[in-house]
Amino acid sequence: MQPRTIAYRVVGVVLVLLMAVVTVAEDLAQLDAEIESCLTDGKILKGAEELVGITRPVKVEVECGGTQQAAVFKSLDEHKWGHTKLASGETEFNFSDSFRYERAAYLLDRQLGLDMVPVAVLGRRKGSDGVLVAWIPNTVLENKVTAAFDGPQMAAQFRQKSRMHLFDSLIYNTDRRAENILVDESTGGIYLIDHSRAFREKTELREEFANGRVWLSREMYENLAGLDEESLADLADGLISEAQLEALLARRDLIVAKIDADRQEYGDDVVFLEAKE
Repeated sequence: MQPRTIAYRVVGVVLVLLMAVVTVAEDLAQLDAEIESCLTDGKILKGAEELVGITRPVKVEVECGGTQQAAVFKSLDEHKWGHTKLASGETEFNFSDSFRYERAAYLLDRQLGLDMVPVAVLGRRKGSDGVLVAWIPNTVLENKVTAAFDGPQMAAQFRQKSRMHLFDSLIYNTDRRAENILVDESTGGIYLIDHSRAFREKTELREEFANGRVWLSREMYENLAGLDEESLADLADGLISEAQLEALLARRDLIVAKIDADRQEYGDDVVFLEAKE
C-alpha cells in the first residue's frame, strides 16, 4: 500500500471520529434544549415529595406535551452580610445560599464542556421564585452505591473526580459531599448536584484541586482559558454578583497556571484526555 493511500485512510478515520464527537455534542445540546424547554414552559403538577436537605428541596413532576419530566425545586435564597458563624463552627464572610447558583453552575458546566451538572432553569412554584433542576434517572447518591465497578470504570471515575475538583475550585463550592454526587451504577458515571453554596468571593483554590493531579480534555482547557466577562455575561445577569464574577476569574487564572505546571511536569499526553468519558 502506498504511503499516500495510508495517509488518506488515516485522515478518513480521524474525520469519522471527529464527526462522531460533533454528533454526540449536538445530541447532548439538543437534549439540554428539550429539557430546558419542558422545565421552563411545562406545568408543575400538584403533589411533591419532600427531600432531605438544608435547602428544603422537593421533587416535582413537570408535564409538557403529554410527557413528564421529574425535577427538584429549590427556593432558598439566603444572604448574610458580614461575618456568619456556620453550624460547623467555621465563620464565613458574606455568606450566601442561593437557588440562583444552581442555574449558574449548569451554564458554566456546559460552557466548559464538562457535562456533569444537570439542566437547571429558573421557575416559580406556589408563588415562590426558585430553580427547577432536572432529575437524573437511574442514579443513586454516592454513599448509597452498591454496584461493584470494574477497573476501567474505577479509573474513569478517578479522572472524573479530578475534573469535579477543578470545577469546585473554579466555582469555589463549599458543599461537595457524598450526598451531592450522583452515580450511575450501570456505567459508573458521575453527576454533580447541589451548588447553592458555591461562587464564594475567594481568590484561592480549593485544597482538593490544588494538591491533586489534573486530567481534562484539551477542549475543556481551552474553554477554561477563554472565559472572560463577556463570555460569562449570562452568569452576571442576575445569577452572581460582580464581586463573585471577579473572584471566579481570579481562580480561573490560578487553575490554568496549575494545569500548565502539571503539563510541564507530566507532559500533555498525561494531562489531556482527548476522549470524553
